[in-house]
Amino acid sequence: MTVYVYKFEGQRPKLFTQAYPSPWHGLTADTVEELHSFAELLGLSRQFYRPLRSDGVETPLVGHYELAPGERDRAVKNGAKPITMREHKKMLRQQAAPFGIKLD
Repeated sequence: MTVYVYKFEGQRPKLFTQAYPSPWHGLTADTVEELHSFAELLGLSRQFYRPLRSDGVETPLVGHYELAPGERDRAVKNGAKPITMREHKKMLRQQAAPFGIKLD
């Protein structure tokens, strides 16, 4: 069982400015129980958990917590494995296949 942290897509600097927004990250895990335990260790409230939805319906797949940059660093120091968004999407597709869930 593992906890993962990944950077959300679409976070790029704004054109023609010096602005570089702080990137947000997602925290997920192999199981919901493991994710909630790890989030509690980081001091994250369960109300910040985002279940995974497909066509507006909650799925049995593991969702995520949203992390600010400092929280991401703490998560990694506490054992979360950094992965790319591509790796995260592949992992979700593999988890969804047995349930017959189509993900974007």
